[in-house]
Amino acid sequence: MALTQSLLVLLLFTIVNAAVGPAAVAHRTPSGSLSDTQESFPNDPLSIIRPVMEVASQENSDSSMGVMQETAHRVLPPPLWNIFFEELPELMFESNYEPEAQAEWEGNALPNFNWLEKLAPYYLPNTTNVSSECRRDVHAISAAIAKGDDWAQRIVDSWGKFSDGLLAGNTMQMGLLDECLMASVNSQDPDAHFRGQYCAFSFSMKPKSRRGLEEGYDEEEEEKEEEMGVEVQIPELHVANLKGMLKLALPYNLMATCIPSTCTEEEYMVSLVDQLNKTGLELSMLECQTKDLPTLRYNAADIIMIITLIIMGILVVVGTVADVWIQTSEDQEAAQGPLRYFLVFSFYTNLSKIFRINVKENEEVISCLHGMRVLSMCWVVIAHSYLLSIMNSANKGLITQMVAEHPYFYQIILNGYPSVDTFFVMSGLLVAYNVTKEYQRTSKFNVPLYYIHRFIRLAPPIMLLCGFLAVFPPLFVQGSVSPIMTTKGNMVDNCINYWWRDSFFITNAFIGHKDGQSCLPVCWYTAVDFQLYIVTPLMLLPIVYFRRTRAVVFGSWLLASVIIPMSIIGGRQLPPTNVMDVTQQDAGNSMEYVYTKPWCRASPYLMGLGLGYFLRVVDKEKVQLKWWQAVLGWIAAVATMSAVVFGLKDYNTLTMKPHEYVPAISILYGGLHRLAWGVAVAWMVFACHMGYGGPINSLLGHPIWQPLSRLTYSIFLIALNAQTIYYSYYSRLPLYFTPFYKLMETAGILLISTFGGVLLSLLTESPVLGLEKLLLRKPATTSVKVP
Repeated sequence: MALTQSLLVLLLFTIVNAAVGPAAVAHRTPSGSLSDTQESFPNDPLSIIRPVMEVASQENSDSSMGVMQETAHRVLPPPLWNIFFEELPELMFESNYEPEAQAEWEGNALPNFNWLEKLAPYYLPNTTNVSSECRRDVHAISAAIAKGDDWAQRIVDSWGKFSDGLLAGNTMQMGLLDECLMASVNSQDPDAHFRGQYCAFSFSMKPKSRRGLEEGYDEEEEEKEEEMGVEVQIPELHVANLKGMLKLALPYNLMATCIPSTCTEEEYMVSLVDQLNKTGLELSMLECQTKDLPTLRYNAADIIMIITLIIMGILVVVGTVADVWIQTSEDQEAAQGPLRYFLVFSFYTNLSKIFRINVKENEEVISCLHGMRVLSMCWVVIAHSYLLSIMNSANKGLITQMVAEHPYFYQIILNGYPSVDTFFVMSGLLVAYNVTKEYQRTSKFNVPLYYIHRFIRLAPPIMLLCGFLAVFPPLFVQGSVSPIMTTKGNMVDNCINYWWRDSFFITNAFIGHKDGQSCLPVCWYTAVDFQLYIVTPLMLLPIVYFRRTRAVVFGSWLLASVIIPMSIIGGRQLPPTNVMDVTQQDAGNSMEYVYTKPWCRASPYLMGLGLGYFLRVVDKEKVQLKWWQAVLGWIAAVATMSAVVFGLKDYNTLTMKPHEYVPAISILYGGLHRLAWGVAVAWMVFACHMGYGGPINSLLGHPIWQPLSRLTYSIFLIALNAQTIYYSYYSRLPLYFTPFYKLMETAGILLISTFGGVLLSLLTESPVLGLEKLLLRKPATTSVKVP
C-alpha cells in the first residue's frame, strides 16, 4: 500500500521533473556509481521532491518562461499546468512539509496537497447535477482514496496520466482499459456499488489558443532554443523547433479515466465540457464503455447479413459434402447433374485450387505477374501501416528526426503511391491480353459478357465484406476508443450507409464531399479500375480494328492521359502528387481532383493495355535483343523508378512546414511520373516474359508466389480496414514508431488478411467464377463482329 502511495506522489514529481527545468536538475546530480547513489538514498521520500519543488517555485516566479516550460505548458492542458507548476508546489511548501504532514505520510496516508480536488473535474464527474447513485459512488472514491483502500487506488491507477515522452509527442495517455473494466466495487464503508466504466476523450485548442501554433516558426524562438542548449541535429531542419513538434503532436491526443458505471456518459460530458471551456480547450471526442460488449441490434443490416451467411453456410456444407462424396465414390455422372451447381461452393475443391502450384512452364502465362502482384500488395500494406500509425505513436514528435536521418528509406514509405500504378499496369495488361486472345479465337467481341464478367468478379467480395463490417466488429473489438466505430462517419456507420458506393464502383465520385465516406476506403481504386475498364473498348478496339492507325490512336490516348492531369494541377495550383509537406486544403484537393480520378490515372493503365496487346500479337521468336540492349533497358527502368520514388524527397520531411513547390515541377512531375512508372513496369514485364529478366524473372516468376497471387484482391480489400481496427479502435496503449515495429505489425496484418482473404475467396470469388462458367459458357447472342 505504501508503495502505491509513493508512486502516486512520484508521478507528480516525474511530471514536474520532465517539464520544469529537467536540464538543471540533471546537472545538479552528483557523480558517482549506482551503489553510491543507493547508499546515499534518503529515508524521507519528500526530501527527494523538495529541491525540485524549490526549482519549480523559483522558475515559476520568473516572468519569462523558458522554452522547455513553454513546451510543457502547451502539452499539458492549462488546468493541469496550473496545478503542477503553480498551485501544487506552493501547496506542498506551505502545508505538506509540516511535521504533521510528515507523520501522516509515515502513517501510510496520502499527502494532503489536495491533488484529487484539483484533478477531480477531469477524471470524475462533477457531483452537482448527477444521479444520486453517481454522486454516492464519486464521493466514495474520494473517501476511499483518503483511507487508502486498495480498490480506489486501482481505479486511480487505471487513469491515463501524463507520462514519459511528453516532449517527444506522447499525447496518448490511455490509462489501462482492462484494469478499469475489471473493477467491481461492492463496498459498505464507504458505501459504493458500481463497476468500472472506461472513458476516453480528446480535446482541442480553441482558435484563440491555437493561433500561436499556427503562426509557424519564429527566428527569435529558435535563438532562444539555442541559448537553452537545444541542439539542431540536422542542419537547416527545424527538428529542434518545439512549436513544430507541438503542431504535429497536439491535435492527436487522448486522455482516459475510469468512472463509476452508475454515472452516465452525458453526466461526465457535461462536467468535462464545463471544465475545458474555462481553460480555452474544447472537447473533441468522448466515448465511454463498460466490460459488456454490444450485442446484435437485429436491425435491417443485421438481419440481411445473418440470412446471407446462413444461406452461404448451407450452400457450402451441401457443396462440400457432395464434392467429398463424389470424389470418394468416383461417381462422375452425379457431378454432371444438378449437383454441379452446388459443387462450385465446395471448400474441398476451391481450397485446393487456391493453393495449387503449377510448376510447368506455359508460354500463355505471364508468370512474373504473380511476384509483382504479391510484392506490390506488401508495399501497399506496409505503407499504410506507417501512415496510419504516425499520429497514434508515443514518439510522433521524433519521427521528423527519423525521416531526416534516413530520408531515402522513409521516402519508399511516404511516396509508396506508385505501388498502386503497378496494379493499374497489370490490370490493363490482363484485360488487353485476354480480350485480344478471345478475338483471335472467335473474331468477336462479346459486349454483355465483357461487362458482366468484370462486375461479378469484383462486386460480390466487396458486398460480403461490407456486410460483415457493418454488423460484427462491435461484437468482438474492444479498445480504448472502440465505441466510436459505430458513430457517424466511422467504420460501422459508413458500412451501413455507404456500402453501395463501394459495391457499384462509384466511391471516387464522393471523395472530397462533405459526406464522402465509404465502407472500404481502398475501393476508390476498384472504382477507378472499373471505370477505366468501362471505356477500355473505346481505347482497345480501334487498335484491333484499324491496325494501320493503331500507333496514332494509342499515342493520342497516352497524350491525353498526360495533358489532363497537367492541366488540373496547373490550373488549381496543386502539389505534384500526394506529399506530406502541404497544407490540408492542398492535400484534400489533390486527392479529390487528381489522385482518385480515372482521367488522371489512365497513363499506367494504357501502358498495360498496349503491352498486353503487343504480347498477344507479336511472335516471341522474332523479338531478339542484344545483351547490351537488355542491360540498357533495365538500367533505364531502375533509374526511372528511382526518380519517381525519390524525386520528391524534399516534399516529405514531416516538419509540418508546407513545402513551397514550383508550379513547373508540379505540372511536369504530376503529369509524367505515372506514365514513366508505367513504362518502367511494362519493360519489366516485357523483359521477364521474353526471356531477358535473368534473376529478376527467376524471383518474380517463382511458383511459390501463385497461391498468394490468387488472394491479393481479397487481401487488398481486407487489409486497410484490419489496420484501421488495429491502430484506431482496438489500440489500448500508445504504439512506438520504429521500422522494426512497423515490420512486425505489417506481418501480423498480412497474416490476418490472408486468412480472411482465403475465407472471402472461398465464399465469393471461387463460387461466382464457377457459376459463371456454368451459366455463361456459351457466347451471348449480342456481339460485335470484328473483321
